[in-house]
Amino acid sequence: MLTNWAGNYTYRAPHFREATTIAAAQEIVAAARNVRVLGSRHSFNGIADSDGTLLSLSGLSRVLNIDPGMSSVTVEGGIRYGDLAPVLHQNGLALSNLASLPHISVAGAVATATHGSGSRTGNLATSVTAIDIIDAKGDIVTYARDVDPDLFSGAVVNLGALGPVVRMTLKVEPTYE
Repeated sequence: MLTNWAGNYTYRAPHFREATTIAAAQEIVAAARNVRVLGSRHSFNGIADSDGTLLSLSGLSRVLNIDPGMSSVTVEGGIRYGDLAPVLHQNGLALSNLASLPHISVAGAVATATHGSGSRTGNLATSVTAIDIIDAKGDIVTYARDVDPDLFSGAVVNLGALGPVVRMTLKVEPTYE
């Protein structure tokens, strides 16, 4: 029995799959009729439930690249803020804003425009500069702020409508106390 983070909602989806590679996530999406992604399961209702397949990307939780020169970090779609922040700190870097709870997935918080801190910081999605999403055919579609800003803006906060986010590049800044 699969429940949300709080244990007050039990998912009804007939299929639950976990991907540990981007290629596996692509295969799952291509083979499924209807897919919804479960991030940290921090939703308190059935909005993330499906009559098809629930897909967990928690196995896709690596930091792929840190580029201090470009002030960026590229991560897999299942990484959580509590796992990303220490890696950045060890490299003298930080995100400008964090989720209020460390177990929140970065992709989930971005897709829902979660959290914000003041009028200058923006919500968590404002740190995204590029995003890779698996479309319904299983292909990866890349959206980048500097390539097509109009498409990019609609793709970042997409509430899961475009498909699973498997990779993201985020702006970082020097670490701070």
